[in-house]
Amino acid sequence: MIFLWTITKNGKIWLDGEAFRQIVTKRLPADFYCQEVSFVGDQNLLNIYVTLPDNDDPQTRLAIIDKFEEFFSPMGIAVHVHWIRKAPEELRDALPLWKKPLCWAAAGGGAAGLANLGLKGIAWVVGATVCSYIIGWLAVTEDGNKLIEKLLSDIKDFRR
Repeated sequence: MIFLWTITKNGKIWLDGEAFRQIVTKRLPADFYCQEVSFVGDQNLLNIYVTLPDNDDPQTRLAIIDKFEEFFSPMGIAVHVHWIRKAPEELRDALPLWKKPLCWAAAGGGAAGLANLGLKGIAWVVGATVCSYIIGWLAVTEDGNKLIEKLLSDIKDFRR
């Protein structure tokens, strides 16, 4: 999500919410999870929603708040951290699979594809979909980029 920060005589200044989330995620301890960020432009306020681990310590929370205030205050951005007690797995799996629209879309598309393409056509579509997903995952995600870097370094070490 893109947030409007301010309007100047030269135009509008927009901030990327996903970039903020990545900045916050990199600065959190391993057990904590950044669920979401939001930005209130007219107040210069960054709201950070952090999921707490089961064994959280109040001192760790205070250290996290201090770290974010220290990082964002030179930019003129105030920080408010909201603590959430649910685990990330619980938030993702709140609805059963059969109640998700994507499941019904896939089922309907699969039935229409089977009726029009047959089994051989469906196999090609599934193969292309899986390959596209893997290539997209490798190209776009941080884990995919790390995997490619590791494979390339292993290949370079193997050639030596």
